[in-house]
Amino acid sequence: MELIYTVTRRFGSKGQSLFEWPSSEGIAICSISNRNTVAFTSVTELDDVTGKTWKAHVFVADLNIPWETHLVMSHSEIINYLEWDVSGSKLLITDSNGEIQMWAMKDYLLNDWSCLTTASFPGEHILCAAWFHHGKKMALNIEKKDAFMYMEKFTPIRFGPSIRYFGGRPREGCLAISITGVVCVVILQSDGTTITSSESLGSLRSRLKVVDLCYGKNGDFLVAASDGVVSSAIQCYKVTLRLQQEKCVITSQALPSFYPNCYIITSGSAADKTCTRVTHLRFVIREAADAIVVCIAGNNDSIVELWELREKQIPLHKMFLSQSMDSKLKTVCWQHHASARTPSQVVALTTPRSSIYDSNPPPSYILAAYQDSTIKCFYRESLHLVCSITINPSACRLDEAGVTLPGSATLISDMQLTWTGCALLTIDSLSQLYLYRLSPITDPGGPVSPNYAVTLLEYCMMTGVDWWDILIGLKPGMIESISDKMSDTFNRQPPALQQYYLSRFLAIKMTIYRCLSTGHFKAGDCYSLLMLNAIANCFKSVLRPTDLSSLDKGPAENLTAIMTSKQHSETTDVDKVILNFEKNKEFCVEPATLQSLQQLIQWVANFTLYLLASLPQQYHNMIRFPGGGLLADHKALSSLRELLVVIRFWGLIRHTCLPVFTKTSENLDVVSLLFKLLTRTLLCQGSEPDENLLDECCLLPSQVLVPKLYLATEAAGVTSPSLALNPLPLSFEYKCEPEFMQFTHEPIMLEGSIPAFQKYDIVRHIYMGSNPSIYKQCTRCSSVSMVKVSPKSSATRAWDQRWARACPCGGHWKLVKSST
Repeated sequence: MELIYTVTRRFGSKGQSLFEWPSSEGIAICSISNRNTVAFTSVTELDDVTGKTWKAHVFVADLNIPWETHLVMSHSEIINYLEWDVSGSKLLITDSNGEIQMWAMKDYLLNDWSCLTTASFPGEHILCAAWFHHGKKMALNIEKKDAFMYMEKFTPIRFGPSIRYFGGRPREGCLAISITGVVCVVILQSDGTTITSSESLGSLRSRLKVVDLCYGKNGDFLVAASDGVVSSAIQCYKVTLRLQQEKCVITSQALPSFYPNCYIITSGSAADKTCTRVTHLRFVIREAADAIVVCIAGNNDSIVELWELREKQIPLHKMFLSQSMDSKLKTVCWQHHASARTPSQVVALTTPRSSIYDSNPPPSYILAAYQDSTIKCFYRESLHLVCSITINPSACRLDEAGVTLPGSATLISDMQLTWTGCALLTIDSLSQLYLYRLSPITDPGGPVSPNYAVTLLEYCMMTGVDWWDILIGLKPGMIESISDKMSDTFNRQPPALQQYYLSRFLAIKMTIYRCLSTGHFKAGDCYSLLMLNAIANCFKSVLRPTDLSSLDKGPAENLTAIMTSKQHSETTDVDKVILNFEKNKEFCVEPATLQSLQQLIQWVANFTLYLLASLPQQYHNMIRFPGGGLLADHKALSSLRELLVVIRFWGLIRHTCLPVFTKTSENLDVVSLLFKLLTRTLLCQGSEPDENLLDECCLLPSQVLVPKLYLATEAAGVTSPSLALNPLPLSFEYKCEPEFMQFTHEPIMLEGSIPAFQKYDIVRHIYMGSNPSIYKQCTRCSSVSMVKVSPKSSATRAWDQRWARACPCGGHWKLVKSST
């Protein structure tokens, strides 16, 4: 474990009346989404230095820029549980008075939240809660972990949704367990209303102290509960939900229970019974009910016990046997697996949310934080101690002048592992954050290997889980090797699978390269290829076949066939190719739709101009340009060539949809010139370009103004070159952007190009002005986009929705309002 960064808060100066800040455990809690955003609580606002805003506040932050927090809500009751949904855009918040609130991001903006619904169960102190399972799970097949094909390497696991709509679609909702043993259920309806229900967990109501739950493969929930007394059994239940006439029916079934091992071995002897209470209870994995971790505390020490559910044979007396029965009956029961004793009390315990491995048992870490400010990492097998670290949260208490304040030490309050298990986030009772990176689960205590990183990145690509926490464990010297391995495996996949995952694959490669100080060139290549592929799919999606009975080839396939035929593959005159299109009505599109796509048409033309104008400098001067690597990509150049032909043909239908250029001569046909030079460049693939081509490309900036392109090459936050350039741990402060994390590359301009001092919409490819009043910005690359634009056609509506959830690089959107 290595500390990556700390995020601290500032307190009042010594001259003021000091506020008695809390220092006991359990005040601050946190939860991490599968998109690596953290939600956490604080008893005051984070910039409050005097304690005047005493309340229960919930904040969210991107782990990439943890100093920038956003308030979700403030509450008068103590908030005791937070839970993200599987999309990473909804947050479940429960309090000590039985109120369950569901909050959601507005338009997927990290700093803009609204309350979906509130359900009240008066007097029920909520101990644990979870969203319904959506019924999808994918894991790595251990036996075929070295296979090249994704569909062999990663296999879907049968998992049932908690509650379904008619037809099998999963419903949204949550289940919570209260301190009095009540199961509380809230179901979200498609019309915005809710269905609520409650039922007793056991046959008799009893007071509970610690509870945890996990998902069953058939859509049910498995619950483990204890009243906190070591002499009482750890009770286990299976909770099943079903809808009957718009009412939720809750069924609870008791399962085998067990007593803590420390109570069993001392109950019949005169040994000193120092451990008297159960303080923590966790399933080892949230999606597997085969193992539970129990923490038992005494006055000065604590014990961590691992229990596993195993099959056991029970011998039967012969009087109970028949001819068809075996002499031994098979059943399942809990068996003690291992224990770890520490001379300090456990204050926080965490286990993985899921496992990427399809094995039994899956490898996993178990982490426990103790009252003496130590964190111990255990490996599941025999609770082997992997590492132990000590933190000193009290050293981080600073006043307004930056001087360390004296006072009692704060305690670790809560911990959470990221969804891939590569990082651990710890929060203390003052809501200060500490992020650690962990060693690979396949090699406890060892370094991250390129093969392990590639496997995790491929898992993220297949499942949709964010990969930010993997990047913080990569060394700069590994990045090229990881990228090459990913590309080699990806290129072996079937074409349909490549097309499906191409955007996410390129987004992962883009963020990997941005971690290097010289990686912005290849990052620009990845973004350019991603955007080119997206625009090509958008253009081809508006084409409609003229004969529905002929479904062998669609318009897109016909376009490729025409452009790759012997007749047109070497044609440099775009108008000769257009003659084949005039006889084919399937390339005709409504004029209104064409006009709505003008900004995308403009980007294709600008990018082609940018590529061709950079060719001489890249060849003669050996100067790299972001995006310039596509000159060596035959498939990308062929796609650009196809799009130029489509643009030329659409210009015959509606002239105003054609790209606009600033030219030195009004008679210059830029699209025709670009097509000619691009075709000649394509024909030179695999050999050196001829001098005539280079000379004509050199003249382009003097004939046409080459606009500046924005290719999302800048990296913001922790996953930038600053991580490798600064010593660890990095020290941050809430509401204060650190100057040492601001890294910018030296701009490389094409000869003859003129930069535009305006903000550029990275999605719609239009200028927004130098100081727009409101816009959204990416938390990973700082690219910007307009918040909302009225779509002019179904094609542009689909284009906007494609990038609504995340930036093209995979980062989160946040709302920015101009101060002037």
